[in-house]
Amino acid sequence: MRLLKSFIFSASLILASCAGNRATTGSSSDYVEIDNPAATMSPDAPAKIMVPRDYVEKGIPRGGELVKMGTDKVIQSFGGSSKQAQTSVPEQHPVPSAAAPFVPVPANQQTAGTAALSPQPFAGRVPAAAEPASAVKNRIALLEIGQNGLVQPLYEHMRYTPIWNMLEPDQTAILFQNSTFANEEEKAAFARRLQQEYGVNLAIYISAPEGVASGKPVYAEVYDAMAGGQLRRFDATIAPNAGTDQSDKAAAEAALGTFTGKIRELVALLPWYGRITAVEGNRAYMAAGKESGLRIGQVLKIYRSGKFMKGLGFAPGEQVGTLQVQGFVGPNGSFGIIREGQGIQATDVVSIE
Repeated sequence: MRLLKSFIFSASLILASCAGNRATTGSSSDYVEIDNPAATMSPDAPAKIMVPRDYVEKGIPRGGELVKMGTDKVIQSFGGSSKQAQTSVPEQHPVPSAAAPFVPVPANQQTAGTAALSPQPFAGRVPAAAEPASAVKNRIALLEIGQNGLVQPLYEHMRYTPIWNMLEPDQTAILFQNSTFANEEEKAAFARRLQQEYGVNLAIYISAPEGVASGKPVYAEVYDAMAGGQLRRFDATIAPNAGTDQSDKAAAEAALGTFTGKIRELVALLPWYGRITAVEGNRAYMAAGKESGLRIGQVLKIYRSGKFMKGLGFAPGEQVGTLQVQGFVGPNGSFGIIREGQGIQATDVVSIE
């Protein structure tokens, strides 16, 4: 009620001021004298005020109309119109974000019109709360069955894809030379060995059983390395060419390039698993770290082993605890504190929450 009275009193003073100004420039017949409705609210208020005659005949404008009339007069005084006021858009100011937060600008760098706070590129680390969680990556090893030189070209196709972590081909060369791959069981056994030695999640065997020649097939067999078993086999055909050795090689490399997209689609659907390699008290070490995308503070589930389900993939066993990553060991190792569970063992499997 007090607010309403204040508004009426203010409106009355505005009307009185307008009436006084108009009385000096307009005809007195355009105005009439009325009792001041605010006379009882202030001892200094006049008993009578002059108002335009049409206010008496049509009624005194309401608050919203008074505001609009005042706005129109201000705009007109600057050469504008009320229509422009309705369609004008207020100036937009940049909103700070994680990529460009507001940071103080030193006084000696401020120029005329520069605010004390201005959007600047953030030079430091983004706060943890604003930092997106990085995806954990499966580690992949490429292996060739035969002597056709197919691994390196496919490795070059795949190495910069961000959703996985590639093991360099020469890291497995010695192990590979002393192994045989006559059947699926031997390939699965070698994939499991790669997991134990290098923390590999997937082993991909490349082969061209009929040689590198136009019209001949090339294969990429994807094996699970946690428990061993074939997940998928992709095939491509070396396109016809002019018949030279160089063109056969180029055509084979082009065929290999078609595997990258297919493997990417498969890996994007696969969950990530790692393995505990050692346990000391309530601390556990894992064959996965920075290169795999793990983060300090990340909580992992611990499972008791697991097995490969033919036609499906790796299925972890019973959950036996949780582990929180505390630090890293080398480029792709880490350790963490066991938060839940007892009797955690080396060879237990970890996975993201």
